[in-house]
Amino acid sequence: MSKNTILEVKDLCKTYIINKRQNNVLRNVSFHIDKGEMVAVMGPSGSGKSTLLYTVSGMDKMTAGDVKFCGKSLSEQSENSLAEMRLDDMGFIFQQMYMMKNLSIIDNIILPAVKSSKKKESRKEILSRGQDLMHKLGISEVGENDINEVSGGQLQRACICRSMINDPQMIFADEPTGALNRTSSDEVMEELTKLNSEGTTIMLVTHDSKVAAKCSRVLYIVDGNIRGEYNIKKEQPLHDRERGLNNWLMEMGW
Repeated sequence: MSKNTILEVKDLCKTYIINKRQNNVLRNVSFHIDKGEMVAVMGPSGSGKSTLLYTVSGMDKMTAGDVKFCGKSLSEQSENSLAEMRLDDMGFIFQQMYMMKNLSIIDNIILPAVKSSKKKESRKEILSRGQDLMHKLGISEVGENDINEVSGGQLQRACICRSMINDPQMIFADEPTGALNRTSSDEVMEELTKLNSEGTTIMLVTHDSKVAAKCSRVLYIVDGNIRGEYNIKKEQPLHDRERGLNNWLMEMGW
């Protein structure tokens, strides 16, 4: 494992037993993600994209294989250690913007930091960091709002703030733009791209080639196997990146 590798996956398998029948969702998946990369996972519906993200982040147990996150094997961690790792060292963004309905936007954002023992901070210090993140993502004005008083794009940007509040080693995003219109989707991806350019490592699942074209690499998964990998030349104009990626996706059977 290279010192620059933050996530290393080897021969990962995930099997569900449904009505006494085996459903092999992931089959001998191997890949790695280095610090500072932004990697998209694409593939047809039911190909195992979300299961892959949940398994490599320790939210779901693997059946076989190994996943190392920052050099630590997930299979060797206790449930408490995994929970601490997810809270302190990983950030999560989902298509469904899970937030506590009884809390304001800012209180939702700072909740992981309040629960964390990673830093010894006062609530005032945590609140200040949360407000700084909201300012950075352009949603300072909605901090005291309830979650049903903001737009979908604002809420997803609040979710990004929440994912960053504990200064994670890596962000895992499952269809982060899937519930948004094109304008809000572009805004959210602009923020994720900014975070990545500042050094945050990101793995995201998407069905949108426009989203994937803003990443540095794309993994294509079919029937639980990674069938191909595409490196994106980020120095190219976005239109050229999208065209090159779409041509490759068509070759892969997209």
